Amino acid sequence: MMKALIPALFLLISWSSVSQEVQRSTLSAAGSSVEVESNGETLLVQQSVGQQSVIGTYIAPGVEARQGFIQPPISVKGISVEETDIQAVVYPNPFESSIQVKFGEVLKGELSIQVYDLLGRTVYEAAEKAAPEITIGLEHLSQAEYVLLITSENKQFKATLLKN
Repeated sequence: MMKALIPALFLLISWSSVSQEVQRSTLSAAGSSVEVESNGETLLVQQSVGQQSVIGTYIAPGVEARQGFIQPPISVKGISVEETDIQAVVYPNPFESSIQVKFGEVLKGELSIQVYDLLGRTVYEAAEKAAPEITIGLEHLSQAEYVLLITSENKQFKATLLKN
């Protein structure tokens, strides 16, 4: 009896500990596009192999959303060459209670100042009139790393801060 029980236990333990699970996966994807003439119109026919999900298109006024491997080429409407970064220096960093931000350019209007913790929570928010240099009091913050974001009109400045 014992001789029959030992192989049965061995098979049961090895079967349960090395069981495999079949998962659906795609190893590769391929496709092609062909232009076809029909009734005086040129139609673009696209096909793909290896699509894992439903292919679909949703069209509403001003919006066309597509899902799937096959996507139309990206259409570039224009290129903006306007500089969007504010040139500035933050000191001291690491800091104890407050920081100074000295701007390398003349800013107009109001400055929007936000400080975020590393979880993305806003820990400080203020609005100040633009000046060549500003002081931001952050004594209420605990010792950690933060992200400073200053925006003015369509420009922004980002910096990583470290509080001692």
